[in-house]
Amino acid sequence: MLKSLFGGFVTAFSMYSAIPMPQIEWTKDTMKYALCFFPLVGALIGGVSYAWIRLCLWLHFSPLLFAAGLTLLPVLLSGGIHIDGLMDTGDARGSHLDREKKLAILKDPHIGAFGVITCVCYFVAMLGLSGQLYQNTSLVPLVCLSYVLSRACSGFAIVTFPTAKNSGLAYMFADGAQKKAVRIVSVLYVLLVLAGMIVIHIPVGIVSAVLVLGYFGWFYRICVKQFGGLTGDLAGFFLCMAELIVLICAALGGLIG
Repeated sequence: MLKSLFGGFVTAFSMYSAIPMPQIEWTKDTMKYALCFFPLVGALIGGVSYAWIRLCLWLHFSPLLFAAGLTLLPVLLSGGIHIDGLMDTGDARGSHLDREKKLAILKDPHIGAFGVITCVCYFVAMLGLSGQLYQNTSLVPLVCLSYVLSRACSGFAIVTFPTAKNSGLAYMFADGAQKKAVRIVSVLYVLLVLAGMIVIHIPVGIVSAVLVLGYFGWFYRICVKQFGGLTGDLAGFFLCMAELIVLICAALGGLIG
């Protein structure tokens, strides 16, 4: 059991972060509980992001430098794996083609115009909204928690949603996971994070919870209707959008107090 848990921890951080980890073989045993540790990658990103924010306030960095750090740290610490999913999904959805052609676009290693447009718009929004947080940093911890929330929801989706194909990362992690354990742990993460958000700021926390969970339901419909199920790229797309939703709520919430 301990060996499986350690293997799962190492597998999760090896796959979903840029943090150096011991080299282990990916087997059924090491992948059983990997998704249970996936939200801890988000906890690391949230912790480092909060440290950056405190440093910015202490040294009186400019709002732009504050925003740039808050925008780039999640990408640097995750290795950018989810941005790849964001861009591929932007290409696939922007094509308006049939299901099979959309899946082929997701698999294509090349990036098209819609992927670039999606990525640019995403980072411009992240930068602008992060800069707005400089005016009211009391809501920054809520944003830091979003990195855990997005990964808990994404992990739950991987072991719950139907997969679009019998190959790829989503299928590999879903097939190797101890699904019941991952679902329980993911739900516990979600409940704890949502409770923390509401404690930080009741109105903004509640609105964030409603919008992220509502988007999760809508995302399920997108996966099934447009792609026939979940893929790793789609899971990455959801993760990015969930974090953007919370950032929007925090930035706007800071304007009204």
